[in-house]
Amino acid sequence: MEVLLTGEIRLASPPEIFLKISQIIEDPSKTVQDAERVIEHDPGLAARLLRLVNSAFYGFPRRIVSISHAVSLIGLNELRDLVLATVVVERFSKLSNPLMSMREFWQVSVRGALLTRELSKAFAGMEATFVCGLLHEIGRLVIYARIPELARAALLLATAENLEERVAERRIYGFDHYQLGAELLRRWQLPEVIVTTLRHHGRPGEAGGFSRETALVTLALLVSIEDLSAVQASQRPDLGELMDFLHLPTELLAEAMETADRQFESVYSLLMGP
Repeated sequence: MEVLLTGEIRLASPPEIFLKISQIIEDPSKTVQDAERVIEHDPGLAARLLRLVNSAFYGFPRRIVSISHAVSLIGLNELRDLVLATVVVERFSKLSNPLMSMREFWQVSVRGALLTRELSKAFAGMEATFVCGLLHEIGRLVIYARIPELARAALLLATAENLEERVAERRIYGFDHYQLGAELLRRWQLPEVIVTTLRHHGRPGEAGGFSRETALVTLALLVSIEDLSAVQASQRPDLGELMDFLHLPTELLAEAMETADRQFESVYSLLMGP
């Protein structure tokens, strides 16, 4: 695992602008204007963030024309998460691999992120749920880019023996893409909720204080990856267990899926850029 996360500077180093905004949030002497100045050093990023804030993702009735106005409506933590999402999509979209198109990968990830965010509204106190969903499969891209032949072998083994992909991955190279993604994002010093939901994918009971977030992200990404309807998800034993763990009715899942579908095109195009 160590070899895959070293040598490539874009993987080894966290997004600098995210760290700067995090430092501002944690420093009581800093203000919204400090964060705005950091973001506006990158006009392209600032413009994309404003387009996201003005999109169906939030559905505000009036146009938001400045970063400070956006922060007053969504909060600095939420803006930081949007910065992270935008920068990571740009960075990893340049990481080519022979096994999956970037378009296919980000379509699944954005849909899963939107579904995670919608489902999280049924619970109090959840943060960074969109980013948790968006980055949940990031380890897959690293593996596909760095060891594609071993990744192909794991996919073939999963098909041949009807195994979960992560089980086949652990047999072939000793870890799975969720474990790798968790280690990468831990090194980037991202919030613990993001790292934990990755590390304990499919095992929310082991995720401590982030058990609900872990169950939500696992459910949303599996539904999105396999393109299941709400009814099909409730009938799958593994996904049914997650829904029971969350006390989530099929109707609520269906509503969240409809909302995510309505938001998808605009959010996907904005994150992917021109």
